Formats: sequence, structure tokens, C-alpha cells
Amino acid sequence: MEHAVLAKQVIKSYFLTDPQLKFLRHNENITYKVTDGTDQKSYLLRIHTPASEGFAGVQNTLQGIQSEMILLRELNNNKSLCVQKPIANSCGEYVTIYYTHECDTPYFATLLSWIEGATLTLKEENGSEIAFAIGETLATFHETSRRRMPIQNLIRPMYDAERIDVAISELQVGVELNLYSRGQYQTIQEVLELVKGQLRELDKQENSWGLIHADLQLGNIIMHESRPCLIDFSLSGYGYDLFDVGSASSMLPSDLRGAFLNGYSAKRAFTLNDLRYVEGLIFMDIFISYVFFIRDSNRNSWIKKNAAEICDTLCMDFLEGKSVYYCF
Repeated sequence: MEHAVLAKQVIKSYFLTDPQLKFLRHNENITYKVTDGTDQKSYLLRIHTPASEGFAGVQNTLQGIQSEMILLRELNNNKSLCVQKPIANSCGEYVTIYYTHECDTPYFATLLSWIEGATLTLKEENGSEIAFAIGETLATFHETSRRRMPIQNLIRPMYDAERIDVAISELQVGVELNLYSRGQYQTIQEVLELVKGQLRELDKQENSWGLIHADLQLGNIIMHESRPCLIDFSLSGYGYDLFDVGSASSMLPSDLRGAFLNGYSAKRAFTLNDLRYVEGLIFMDIFISYVFFIRDSNRNSWIKKNAAEICDTLCMDFLEGKSVYYCF
């Protein structure tokens, strides 16, 4: 079934009047902006069908999606955070299960509140203030995910040493696809093995592990009333807090990273000694991202360019013990 037709059928499960749908994108989910014809309120409709097999995982299962809805509902209880709110369907459920004649397995869909505002561009005049606020917001999210008992045992992806092992195995195909050389793949493998050693060290530290966003990028931060709001928790799961710190750092230009780290440390323990771990987790984030796209010939071309840029430079410096935090 075409996803436009599917979306029109699924949205009938919600208490909306004459809803108008606008297609947004298709990556880990098919997403539509939905506007109610009566009150003009907007919502985000997500049909949890990944665009390629690289995006498939526990986050697309019924239990995984239900767990994400629990997470978002709990985060909404913290007034210091601005996140999307799950909307129940006409049966009072937060996950809509929709069957079609064309497919043996059902589609899963969710509806979230729409956060009005502009996507972060880094062209804003008050960049340092925004970077500081992002750090505070991220730290508040990490603290909240530790305190709220209902979100301690959810069915979500794991960003751990086993995830690295899976990535190392999967990334071999990049050599066959001519996305990088055998030597570059071996460099990637060496970096990830070193990161695994760092994870063992982090495992010995208190409060290093918990629920993380796992997909911090410019498109997933909305400036709402001058306040940064984290959106798109589709890939959220269990991992190391510093993984999120690394993701957020790498999306910011180097001159704003100090403000971001100051904002984070204002709410949560962080020292400059942690930067070595953050560097490793940035590499982990990058190479896990390769796995999402590597078998998709329509979307994997950026990998070749990225690998050429970092394998013989940043990766080698990292392996030699040099600081690379401000070089990404």
C-alpha cells in the first residue's frame, strides 16, 4: 500500500476532524504533519516502517514502540523538558495497529504533539547561549531518565560493546561496495576495538549508563520560545551518557563546544578528563551511522566521502593518543 493512502487510513483512528496531511520524510519512520481541520492544531504522525533494513531493529517492534511511548509520557512529567507528547487513539491506545490485505504483518503507527518552532541551524545570533542551553537540556534529560522508575526497564536498542561488534561485522560490506578500502576498514576496526576498551572503563563508573537519545543532530532540536526541545526519540535506547554528549558536540562547531560542555556540567557531573571517552563515542556514533545506510545504494554515497576524510587523519590521531575533540 502506498504510504500516503496508508497514512489517510491510519489517521482515522484518532479524534481529529478533517485532518490535512503533509508528507515530511521517510527514514526510520514514515512521517507526516497532520493538521486538524477544526482547531488547526498540528500533530506528527509516524508509521513505523524503516526506509531500509539498516534502520530496522527492536525500536520498530510493538514492544519497542510502546516503550518509546512510555518514555515520552514520563519525560512530559518533567516541566523542565520540552518533548513531544504521545496522543492516544480512539481506543485509548498510544500505538495504533493497522492491518491491510496486502501485508501479512500489521503496521504500527503513533501520533505525537507538534512542537512549534524553528529547527536549529547554528546560524542563530546567540549561538553560545543556545549551545549552553542544549547542554543543560541534555543533562536534565539524562537525570530524568535515571530518576523515573517506569523507564528503567524498557524494550529499546542497546548502544554497548555488543553493538560495536555487530557494526564491525556489518561494516565489512563497505569494502565490497567500494565505500572504503580494506586498509581503511582495518583502521575503523582498530578504532572501535579501542572504544570497546573505553566502554569497559566507563562500566566501572557510577551513573555512566542509562537511557540516551542516541540521535542528536540539528534536525532533532527545535527552538521553541527560545528554548531547545529534543525531538525524535525513535532511536533512543540504553547507552552511555557520553554517547549523547559526543553526538551533540559533533553537530556543533568547535567554538560552541565549550559553552555546550559548560551547560551540561552545570546540571550533571562532567570533567575535561571525560573528553577522551567522548572522542571514542563520537567515532562509535559515526560508524554505527554507517551501518544504517551502508546497504542502501541510494543513500550511502556520503560514507565514502566521510571515510576518506577521517580514516587516515582523525582515526590515526585517535589511535596515537592525540586529542581530536575539536577536529571533527
